[in-house]
Amino acid sequence: MSDLPITQVSVFLDNRPGSLFDVMSRLDQHEIKVFALSIADAGEFGLVRLITEDPSQTAKFLEDADFNLAKSKKNTEVTATFITEQNKLSKITKILGQEAINIEYAYSSAIHVGGKIALILRTSNNEKAEQLLAANNVAVLSLGEIKKFFQLDESL
Repeated sequence: MSDLPITQVSVFLDNRPGSLFDVMSRLDQHEIKVFALSIADAGEFGLVRLITEDPSQTAKFLEDADFNLAKSKKNTEVTATFITEQNKLSKITKILGQEAINIEYAYSSAIHVGGKIALILRTSNNEKAEQLLAANNVAVLSLGEIKKFFQLDESL
């Protein structure tokens, strides 16, 4: 689990038509794949959270284009797992809640493999959350595993 937690790129955008296109077209220009996306509205601006195939390159390309990135640990480190029939969202939230680990935010990804949906979580303690989930037979995904599943999904 050395490549955990997963690095997420968070970018502040003006809350106006076309601002998300500006980010996504920049990533398309550099052929960066986006595995998961979340948009949080905060009035005049929004915060877009991205899981991409190469977080450091994503951040570089966006910063070079003068986008404002959120760089606090809360906005850059997340945990990913699959929601399955055996590991439902209720089980995942129970495991974390019983150990007083707060889920600060969550969103799902574009990865749907064999009926599984990848869930992106930012918790109050990602390291402990990952250990607890793994100890309860809930797979914790690395960025490498997400890339692998994304490639499998594209070939279907």
